[in-house]
Amino acid sequence: MKCAVITPVGPGHGALLESSCAPSVAQARAYDPGPFETIEHFVMDDTEGRHGRSNRRNTALDRAQAEGFDWVFFLDADDVMTPNAFQAFGRVIEAEPDLDAVWGLICTFDDNGDPALREGQPERIDTRAQLLTVEPHLSLQIGAFVRTACAARFGFDAAMNTGEDFKFYYQLWADCHCAKRPEIFFVNRRGQHSTGPRGATGADWQTAVSKLWAEQLAEVPVYAEIRDTEGAPARMRVTNPRDLIQASHLRGQFFEESSLAKLKRLLNQPKPNIVEVGANIGNHVVWYARHLDPARIYPVEPNPEALALLDQNIAANGIADRIDRRGWGLGAGRGEGRFAAVTDDADNLGATRLVAASDGGIETRSLDALLGMDRVDFIKIDAEGMELDVLDGAAGLIARDRPVIWIEVLRKNIMGFVQDWCRRANYRVVDSTAYRNTIDYFVVPRD
Repeated sequence: MKCAVITPVGPGHGALLESSCAPSVAQARAYDPGPFETIEHFVMDDTEGRHGRSNRRNTALDRAQAEGFDWVFFLDADDVMTPNAFQAFGRVIEAEPDLDAVWGLICTFDDNGDPALREGQPERIDTRAQLLTVEPHLSLQIGAFVRTACAARFGFDAAMNTGEDFKFYYQLWADCHCAKRPEIFFVNRRGQHSTGPRGATGADWQTAVSKLWAEQLAEVPVYAEIRDTEGAPARMRVTNPRDLIQASHLRGQFFEESSLAKLKRLLNQPKPNIVEVGANIGNHVVWYARHLDPARIYPVEPNPEALALLDQNIAANGIADRIDRRGWGLGAGRGEGRFAAVTDDADNLGATRLVAASDGGIETRSLDALLGMDRVDFIKIDAEGMELDVLDGAAGLIARDRPVIWIEVLRKNIMGFVQDWCRRANYRVVDSTAYRNTIDYFVVPRD
């Protein structure tokens, strides 16, 4: 087999190519060529910035395909190949000969010039869905062995100033048999980005790649796995990695873990009945089912986009038998009303608020009317400014059942809640968590 190592050399990278990159390829070839009879280094000059790295890679791919090279390896001029890179690839492809592309571990020179593995990265990635659960900077980098025919099928998008690397990766993982394995093929040198007219910052790359990641998640049903100390892992659907709550899930955590821990210390009722006003996509609903052994959970959620994910998360975690859906598609308030849903930030679905509108598509009910005579042991209220309305509409059941309450209060409503409502309802604050625009209060009956 034949392998072409492809290196575009942009402005400012000529010296790095000569001092470290090119010698590292020669050293690896001499040390052990692995499965290859022929290895050539395609150095693609662009030191004057006339072409762009994508055009240079694409030209090299055309040449590799025309000259019958079976595999290509992409190596930037500011990086170095490991001495056993070809040997390590040989081990992988001997064990898994049907692979079309192989990535290794992300390894970077530290401040002392020593190679160090990037913390938090997975050692193995086997599927496209698994890849999409990993934050891009912890998943893959450019250095990979790819069958030439697969790489040439897509090439690199020369119209992109940055992020074209992940567009290429995502295309490969969608159409070819790809894997990441615990081998090290190259070491990345950070902070040596090429300059010139197509240069970009790390922030630019992050923005571009996050957009690509979100587009992929819209195509593939992906579930993040949340492990904690109790029971089986939870599975939460991810459609937007930039969403505040879903980003926590991608990190393997429930959103608001510290506040959930406070709740667990406060709620001692066995098999509680739980009302969740503003259930959103089900972060708390799934946590309740995992940690509180509830008899029933009553999600109240008006937003159709959130409901779709809530439904999938309930199903994915096998908790449908605990869910009462009478609040499905409804908002909670003082009584009956009509509202429109407003989401000011597409990356914070949980902050969707209701605005009164006579022709609005969302209806509200009071919790007293919605719950009837069902016992309530705990209420969580996240109503984005309507929290006092929700409390007024639940006056009867609160007086009857005296539930523990966790409530998000806008700062402008703090006095109305702490000084007025708590006094009238005979409740006291036992804990709180402060945020920029809100405070979460945990309150219990004084008696």
